Amino acid sequence: MEFGVIGLGNHAINRIIPAIARAGHSVSAVYSRSGEKAEKISGQTGAEPFTSLEKFLSHRFEAAYIASPNFLHFDHAMSCLDSGKDVLLEKPMTVLTEDAETLVRKSASSGRKLAVAFHMRFHPAIQIIRDALEREEIGNVTRISGTWGGLSTSRIDTPDTRWWRIPAEVGGGSVMGTGVHVIDSIRYVTGDSPEAVFARRYPRREIIDSTEEIMLSFGRYTAHVTSSRKMFMPDNSLYIHGDEGTIEGASIFGTEIKGKVVVNGKIVKSFRGGSPYVGEISGFVDLVNGKKSRIAMGEDGLAAVRIVNAAVLSDSEGKEVKI
Repeated sequence: MEFGVIGLGNHAINRIIPAIARAGHSVSAVYSRSGEKAEKISGQTGAEPFTSLEKFLSHRFEAAYIASPNFLHFDHAMSCLDSGKDVLLEKPMTVLTEDAETLVRKSASSGRKLAVAFHMRFHPAIQIIRDALEREEIGNVTRISGTWGGLSTSRIDTPDTRWWRIPAEVGGGSVMGTGVHVIDSIRYVTGDSPEAVFARRYPRREIIDSTEEIMLSFGRYTAHVTSSRKMFMPDNSLYIHGDEGTIEGASIFGTEIKGKVVVNGKIVKSFRGGSPYVGEISGFVDLVNGKKSRIAMGEDGLAAVRIVNAAVLSDSEGKEVKI
């Protein structure tokens, strides 16, 4: 499959473009507002560079991978769907819930595929945990907790990165950067969606470099999600407790395939390297080709946006928010 790539930030350059090649596909067009970036990546990949979105969309590629700034996701995804391209959209799907709803409807009416890049679905630990829950190996789930934290330095304030400091353009705080992967992983392994959200952010004056605690109510159990850019050596793990046992996805959250799965104190499998993004690309191609895929769909991206925006509202109003 030939891909067109919108947005040439570090994630697209260092992870996704190499994953497309490793999965056996190609990038034939790249779009960036920076002509210098587009020319540089063109020289490395052989893709045709564009600084005009209209000209980019008229190129022959079949599917678009979108990694532009968060606030541009909606416009870029709509333009691609309108142009007859299938879309793999980086999270967050959109900043506004209503925009995510519009994209889901547009995908359905156009017949084009819309997927969201929740790469943790392609960490084998997540699939092992999902399978164990389906077999009811720990009985009924009673509590879940998951963390994706880290220690990041302040971003350099440039025209290309300034949007990271604008709430309306970033959306959701640190949870939209990392914690949203924990939220989607919980939804994926359990097959459940939360009924209500209660959240707190610290400190409130910061946007992306903050710590956020989110409590998700699933009716029969609760899930506690921690997301942070201010944690030294965090335990980036997923714990699922049941009335007959416990499953631990130890140190699995990140950008590499690592960690281990532990069931009732016994190691089921350990992982020591690999890229979940290769699986993500292959999963997207399977989706487009009508094959079974575990990639997150537009509806999953919409669910994540709803949860994150409910968390923002909960924090601002100091109360639980129904979803």
